[in-house]
Amino acid sequence: MGKYNVDIKWLAVTSFEMKFDDLTVVSDPYITECVGTDVTYEAVENCDIITLGHAHWDHITDIPRLCEKFKPLILCGDMTATPLAKWLNYTPSYIYPMYPNLELDFDSVKIRALFGRHKVARGGMGFNDLCDVICTNELCQADAGIASMQEVGTMEYRNYLFTTRNGTKILLWGNDVTPEQINMCRALQPDIAILQRAKGEKELAQTVEFAAQIGCKVVIPHHHDFTKVDDPAVVEEFKKAFLARVPDGTFITPKHGEWIHL
Repeated sequence: MGKYNVDIKWLAVTSFEMKFDDLTVVSDPYITECVGTDVTYEAVENCDIITLGHAHWDHITDIPRLCEKFKPLILCGDMTATPLAKWLNYTPSYIYPMYPNLELDFDSVKIRALFGRHKVARGGMGFNDLCDVICTNELCQADAGIASMQEVGTMEYRNYLFTTRNGTKILLWGNDVTPEQINMCRALQPDIAILQRAKGEKELAQTVEFAAQIGCKVVIPHHHDFTKVDDPAVVEEFKKAFLARVPDGTFITPKHGEWIHL
């Protein structure tokens, strides 16, 4: 254990395994089908709780496997809870509808849900058209249950703040940077921010400014293996820009399946 007394393992895309004393949280379990890594759901050592940002296919494919193996609680948006329960045919009391700003204290860690909006996709396409495009994905085509989750996945998003027993705060964030979201997170002052990688000059500048404004000292990127392989150039630019803005900060480039001790 390091300064923050936290262990974090990147699995794939925005799926992380995080140890908080005797409790383990897994976020957005899309691992086995991710084409950017050979890591599968079997790399998950334990799973007491799943936190779900939203229900698009690249966040949910391993939920059935983890539910069968570990019987975890699932924290998700309130709109997502019922469709998710139907898809999984899961015990309803294991699914926690997380309204914005609801914080649950599990003794080892407090988990707070934060309102979010999905990144603007495909030039601001309308809801019906966007859902139609998303459902052309081969995973949706092959699994009607996954396809059934795409509408609510398009509409609802939750980010999460984890607070450990010693007061360390970890923000898991995956949205566009907008004034209302900066203002919401500035008050949280997380120590560690797990942020979607920034690509392109404008997005990079916005994301780095977001990290600086919210006061985090450690940044870990996610989503940079989304297509085929990691994009080292994108991550390296993110790193350089963050450290230029926050000289006393730490930028960690994670590796699939390897623990980070903070």
